[in-house]
Amino acid sequence: MWAFFIVPLLGFNIKRLSAKKYGEKRKIKWGFITFITILVACITVFLIVAYNMTLNTRYELAAERYVDLHAQYATGKLTYDEYISKSVLLQTPDADTAAFTDTLKSAGNAAPKSLRVQIGNWITPKYYQEYKSYPKVEAIDAENPVFVLYLLDEGSPLTDSDDESTQFYYLIEMVWNDDGGWKIAYQAPATKEQRTSAKSSLPSQINGKWFSFSVG
Repeated sequence: MWAFFIVPLLGFNIKRLSAKKYGEKRKIKWGFITFITILVACITVFLIVAYNMTLNTRYELAAERYVDLHAQYATGKLTYDEYISKSVLLQTPDADTAAFTDTLKSAGNAAPKSLRVQIGNWITPKYYQEYKSYPKVEAIDAENPVFVLYLLDEGSPLTDSDDESTQFYYLIEMVWNDDGGWKIAYQAPATKEQRTSAKSSLPSQINGKWFSFSVG
């Protein structure tokens, strides 16, 4: 995206960076160069702010960033301490992740494995409040907070679906905060009841979107 703006800007103005009069040496137009430099800096800052705002305001991207950390840990790209230090930045101050971190500790000596990940669509209060299997949370509005189910699959693409030996489901609660965007307030292995009620939120395992991670 940055190159999409900057390359044409420089390409169209490259000849204007200097000037030459007949019989004289070419002179650099420092004033124009300064203008272009300031313009490039402003565009860069604008794009960075817009990118960060997009990351914070779209729950899909916030969920992908958070789940990506889990996948990096599972594939050996992050140590446990590195994972905790990075993931806490994406959580609310009082996030309940004890059940999840307990599973990481219990599998602490497991060898890293290549895996693939699917992330479901959000589950809004209208739907999760119908089920007793979800943690009880107070709805702030019709779309906040939300739950998201995601799947870590350590099998090959040809593995039968719902193979409990290679497929692991997790549930996260995401809360929107005007100051920090979407944050994780809860994370735990999904129960059978939660998986059943939220299964339709996941893409198809046959032709749906997967994120693949190799061993680090």
